Amino acid sequence: MIDKSMVKTIFEGNILIPLPKLLVGNHYHSMFSLISPTHCDFCSTKLNVNSHYTRSILTSYGTITCNTAYRICPSCKKHFHDEVVGVSGSANYSDEFYDKQKFVRYDGRCSLNNSCRIGETYTEGLTDICGRAPCASSLWLHEQKQAAVSKQELLDQSPDFDGTLYIDGDWVKKGWKKKFETLIGREITLKEWKKMRYQSVYVIATKEKVILDFEVTDRLPTIEALIPLLVRIKNRFPEDKIQKIVSDEDKAIIGAVKSVFPEVIHSFCVFHQLKNVRKRYSDEFESVKNIPDNDKLVYNEICQLIKSDTVIYSVVCFQNILELESNLELSRASHKAISYAKEIFEKNISFLKKGFTPETDNTMEQIFSLIGDIVDKARSFKTDTGLTNFCYNLFVHFNKRCFCTGKWAGFSPLMRARFQYG
Repeated sequence: MIDKSMVKTIFEGNILIPLPKLLVGNHYHSMFSLISPTHCDFCSTKLNVNSHYTRSILTSYGTITCNTAYRICPSCKKHFHDEVVGVSGSANYSDEFYDKQKFVRYDGRCSLNNSCRIGETYTEGLTDICGRAPCASSLWLHEQKQAAVSKQELLDQSPDFDGTLYIDGDWVKKGWKKKFETLIGREITLKEWKKMRYQSVYVIATKEKVILDFEVTDRLPTIEALIPLLVRIKNRFPEDKIQKIVSDEDKAIIGAVKSVFPEVIHSFCVFHQLKNVRKRYSDEFESVKNIPDNDKLVYNEICQLIKSDTVIYSVVCFQNILELESNLELSRASHKAISYAKEIFEKNISFLKKGFTPETDNTMEQIFSLIGDIVDKARSFKTDTGLTNFCYNLFVHFNKRCFCTGKWAGFSPLMRARFQYG
């Protein structure tokens, strides 16, 4: 199908492009049209024209010029200017060009200070320069203002889901070393700084990878730090909507969930345990398919131990592993895997006794892998609200961003949720 939404026509040798209409107040105006103030907002006196100015604005349609006027109130001497529809304030970037720049940052997965090559892909032909990377300072300021809109949009989402929520945290680098040194009054060693500069972003999402909410905490948060996040989720959905919560063995998450959702089933994710076992064999045999028969028996039994949903079944699997260890000639990989199984056996047993159930879904690992490289390269979280604002914009963007591979390619997380449960 041909996209006819922005079809161009030719008139007397010139290409004409129809511009979209935007809602301003109660009326629709064409993009880049002028809205001129007539009276002072403070004293209602009629304004006088003070000066004329030709503004050059970067847009995805090319660089355009607008003849604007600056006005002054003869009574209170307040200054006003013409508003260009689709351009925030007095900036020289249009709002839709900011969207182009955000594609460079998010879809190109790069920092604002290292985006020249990727900028060529998304902005080629828009300016006289062949490809323009985002202006770091102007896009950063735009993102901070846009965060208020993104916050409301993120918290107002009410997607349908299967009753299971996933929660996990990821470390993020933040802060200025000199600022911390000024606060504590001494120099910080490199070892201290590696610990101090990290914060954690705890995210709650559905199986469809729709991010519902998040909380920025210290590197190792307390139970109290995560309770506000869970309370917001509890107030957002009906009481019987949430049937199960899946997390790893994070003590802060476990305590917070027990406090806010005492009646909800809590599952602990064993995906990373299975991954660790598989890695011990792949390091020696390259692939699970190449594992010898004796070692394959041990590998399968360890996987069954990790997936055990009762204490009795877990003990039976563990006894089988010990028998295989004593009766079979095993590889070094199997001995490493058995040592790891002995480590996690007691821990998993303790969770099962508390009523936890194992879960193998890797939803949170997939979400953090999608956004991890963007966050790692951002390097701009130097204000108290900078990281929070960035996350609001980033998570709203990814909730609408379509998957590129898999059976849901072409669907965004929100579209996928509506398709399955809507």
